[in-house]
Order: sequence, then C-alpha cells, then structure tokens
Amino acid sequence: MNSFVRGSAFPLLLGDFLVFAGSLALTLLVRYQEIPSGDVVHAHVRPFLFLFALWLIVFLTAGLYDRHLALARKSIPVLVVKVQSVNILLAAVFFFVLPFGIEPKTNLAIYLVISTSLIALWRLYFYPFIATVKPMRALVIGESPEARAIASVFKTNPYFKNIRPYLLSRTDIADFEEFKAALHSFMSSGTTDMIIADMRDEYASRLVRDFYLLSFQNRNIRFFNLPTMYETLHHRIPPFLVGEHWLLENVSMDAPHYAYDVLKRTLDIVGAVILLVPSLLLTPFIALAIKLEDRGPLMYRADRVGQYNRTIRILKFRTMTGRDDPEDALKSTLRVTRVGSILRKTRLDELPQLLNILTGDLSFIGPRPEIPTLANVYAEEIPYYNLRHLVKPGLSGWAQINNFDVPRGGVDVPRTIEKLSYDLYYLKHRSFFLDIEIALKTINTLLMRTGT
Repeated sequence: MNSFVRGSAFPLLLGDFLVFAGSLALTLLVRYQEIPSGDVVHAHVRPFLFLFALWLIVFLTAGLYDRHLALARKSIPVLVVKVQSVNILLAAVFFFVLPFGIEPKTNLAIYLVISTSLIALWRLYFYPFIATVKPMRALVIGESPEARAIASVFKTNPYFKNIRPYLLSRTDIADFEEFKAALHSFMSSGTTDMIIADMRDEYASRLVRDFYLLSFQNRNIRFFNLPTMYETLHHRIPPFLVGEHWLLENVSMDAPHYAYDVLKRTLDIVGAVILLVPSLLLTPFIALAIKLEDRGPLMYRADRVGQYNRTIRILKFRTMTGRDDPEDALKSTLRVTRVGSILRKTRLDELPQLLNILTGDLSFIGPRPEIPTLANVYAEEIPYYNLRHLVKPGLSGWAQINNFDVPRGGVDVPRTIEKLSYDLYYLKHRSFFLDIEIALKTINTLLMRTGT
C-alpha cells in the first residue's frame, strides 16, 4: 500500500487499466468475429469502466502493487489467475444485480482467458523493461552458501537490476556488539528496503527483535527469513533449510489438498485412457526395434519406492542389455542399447507406465520414483529425504524440468540433494496450476529433444 501511495506503482496501474481495456476490445472481436458496431461497444464500455475500477481495487487489495512482489516472479501468473477469477465472479454478480441491458456470460468467459494472459505477459515481460523503479537496498545477513547465493542472484540477474545487495557476515567481526554496530551503521548510511537474515546464524537470530522494531519504525523496511527468500528466488528448498517449524507449517496431507487430490486423480485416469490409444499403436514398432537389436525381452518390471515408502512395481520398455535385481543397483554393469537410448530420449520407454497410472501407483506429475536400494542409502545420508515419498511419484516432476544435472546411476549424494530440494518445493507448493506448468514444460522439453 505504501508504494502505491508514493506513486511508484502508478505506471503499473495504468498499464493494467490499458490491458483491461484492450482485453475487452479483443473479447468483442473474438466473440462477434468482426469489428463490433458502435452500439455493441457503447453497451459494454459503460458497465466495464465501472468494473475496471473495481478490479483495480481488488488488485490493490491482493498485493499486486506491492514493490516486493517482483521478488516472487514465478508466483505472479498464479496470483493473477486467482485474482482474475475473483474479478470475473464479481462481474457476474454485478451484471445479475444491475440491469445494463446485456448478459455477457460468454464474453466474460472469453475475457477471463484473454485478460489473464495479457496481464501476466505485461507484468512479467514488458513492465520490467520500461519501468523506472526506485533502487532498493537489500541487506543479506549470514555467511552460509545460501546467503551468498541470494546476494549473487540480486547482483547478476538483470530482472533485479534495481536491487543493490549487501552481505553482512560475522566472519571478520569479533563479537555480537560489533556485529550489531555494523548493522546500525549500514542502516544509517542510506535507505534499506529489505533485511534478509539467516536465522540459523546465532548473531542474526539475536537481532530479530531489533529487526521488527525497525520495521515498525520505518514502514519502508521489510524483513525476510533467508530460507523463504532462497525458496522464492531459486524455486527449491535445500533439505538443510528444513526444520521442525517448516514441517509443522508445510507438511499437511489432509483437508487443504483433498479437492486437489481428487481433481488430480481424475485427470490422471482420463489422461491415461486417452494416451493408451496411440501407445497401443506405437507398441508393435517399439517391440520390433527391440527384438531386432538383441532379441531380448520387450518389457520388464522394476521395483520403485512409491507413496508412503510403499514398494511398487512399474512397467517399462527394456532399454538396457539386461535387468538388474534391486540389490544390484549399486553395482550395475549393464549398458544402454542403441534402441534404448532413443526410447529414453523420447520417453517412449515409459509408455507402459500408463497402466501404473490407472492402478494408482503413479501419477503424471510428481517426484520421480527411486530404486529402493538407492532410496535406503539416501535416507541415511540426506536429512528429510523420505519427505519426497509423502506424495505419489510421477512420470515428470518439478525436479525434472528445473534440474538437468541429475544422478547418472549408482549413489550420487550431492546431485540427489539438489534433486531433493526441488521435490521439497513441489511438496510445499503442489497445486493444479503448478502441475499444469510442469506438464507444459515437460512437453516442451520432449519436443526440443526430438527436434520437432
């Protein structure tokens, strides 16, 4: 609200208004398949001008003019969709209560799609390049790799060109009083908009009370906990940033996700049934290619860790020279066949897993299922590793579309920690919109790999 009052959000607000108006024009063009007549335009302009004003108030209330919203760039499309859905509901009530001579049911549906898409594009790609945003100073307190990573993102990512990061570490500071003096010296040297503190650091945690006092005294200052900011910027949650409080706040498998789980399961069944038809057409050609190369078996069953650490058996087209038993996964000597390499790149080897989706062992979207032998090793080596098994595994997941440096056979703890950090992000943020994003990016990745 403060940034809006100062006027820094006015260009953004003006842009939103123009997008609303342009979306209405496009809606009428799409709806009537021609340039609308003056009577049609006039009938829609009067009520929609009032709605534009109401919608901007909803945007303001939802925090879409908060200066710090730019930090959560990835959440902007989801937030816009949610707010626009509310706006359309308000518009439906508005036209039901007040007789304006039009009942634009179809127009509102078309308008929702067009305006939401254009608002997201405007805010993500156009506004950042034309806006003259007041520079912000971000003070990052801590000496961990995550603290340095946050400062590095602010310094190197052009999207955050208006943020000037400063790192305050106690590496070269003798005691707490000197650390506190350094903080106040920095604060008095200019306007500080953000303080990002690593609460695992003893000195930072002792300064929390001062941070909140400063926040109340100066409304321009916002306080952020380092794990939250790291998650916002990197879209992952390293397991060493997870603790008891995180578990209590974010690991809930009951009511909040019930509707989502039902919708997801429904889409899994419908999607699997639809894809089984082309899969059955492709199977004879895949079978012929496998048999011509080495005359080995067409498919095999592989043990994997499913939801709640339950062992499941998935079906796959064979892509290697043989099949390892689960206990041999740590010392496999098998190699990928030529046909198998093609099947893996195109993900055609996973077509039989549509049956696993129908039986409920797998989902289209979720953490990739791990070999039990490897999962046992990682559960011993990596804190909170088994959290990834709280949700149903899937054919593709948040880690697969964001982290391409994945483990390549055998035990690989560092790469698995990286992969787990994305799985934890999915565990916390799983939703219909996130699943749609994963599905679309997976399709894009497959098309890029096949060159089509």
